[in-house]
Amino acid sequence: MKSILVMGGSDFIGSALAKYLIKSGYKVDIFTPGEKRISYKGFNRHLICDRIQRDKVKKILEGKKYEYIFDITAYTKEDVEILIDAIDKDSLKKYIVLSAGAVYKDCTKRMKEDSEKGKNENWGDYALKMKEAEDFVISSGIPYVIVRSTYIYGEHNNLYRETYFFDRIERGEAIPVPRGKSVNNQFIYIGDLVKVFKSLMNSSRVREDYNVTNPQLISWNELIQTCGEIIGKTPIIKPIDVNKAGCEERSYFPFMHIDFSLDIDKLIEHGIYIPNILLKEGLTKTYKWYKKSKPKLSDNKMDKIDFVLKQTQKEGNDDKSIHSELCKQG
Repeated sequence: MKSILVMGGSDFIGSALAKYLIKSGYKVDIFTPGEKRISYKGFNRHLICDRIQRDKVKKILEGKKYEYIFDITAYTKEDVEILIDAIDKDSLKKYIVLSAGAVYKDCTKRMKEDSEKGKNENWGDYALKMKEAEDFVISSGIPYVIVRSTYIYGEHNNLYRETYFFDRIERGEAIPVPRGKSVNNQFIYIGDLVKVFKSLMNSSRVREDYNVTNPQLISWNELIQTCGEIIGKTPIIKPIDVNKAGCEERSYFPFMHIDFSLDIDKLIEHGIYIPNILLKEGLTKTYKWYKKSKPKLSDNKMDKIDFVLKQTQKEGNDDKSIHSELCKQG
């Protein structure tokens, strides 16, 4: 039986992966800071420690041997450096780390794995830190696989994204949507992502990096309208001119208003599992969970929703006034 360590296990992606591997019959340890309750059973050991405490990480991993490590919570070079220093490298067959497509410099075209990585103003320090973490893994000499994904969605998502749309559509509230340029994005359903991870574990490929996403291109309107179709209500979409809004798009929308797409030809060529759950199917599964669980989420960055909606209403009233005056003049 494969011995596996999942760095994470209490939040969205880590818990989905741990549960999937446990269900598949693997011996799984999970490693979390311990602040959150684990709601599932079947794992072998729950290791509780803050991963940036070097001495404590070494102590808790001392004498433990893992063939496969899935690192879902690595965000900086220090995160991976401390872990790699602490693990038994002789027993390690593969270290699979979740990164992000944000590490690429350009977002205006579909990125390949050999596209240039570096500073991207859209993603800021987050992307640079992820790139530094990747660079350290690559130079470490261990057998690694790096996964770069687009937006991940699905049941138990702790980010206020698809549930934001569900909330506003169900309540009949308007959804402000950035307008100003044509933007398309890719999404990957959590159930597909965990299957990719398992496929990468069982593949003979090492020292590889892979773009991972569903290749379906989705506009913001398509995303919201799909949510509406699933709910059975027509969304109230209010386009917001990004040049006149007076605030950043992220202050009223759960995604940045940029293209974000990845080329997955390498994933296909190497015979890795290909994400195949289309947006409507994935969102339908997510909505069933939403109705049952009734999650209460928020996003502190979105503090200008009412502001831009009032602005849109004012512009609409101004347009009506102008039209009325023109009619009188006529």
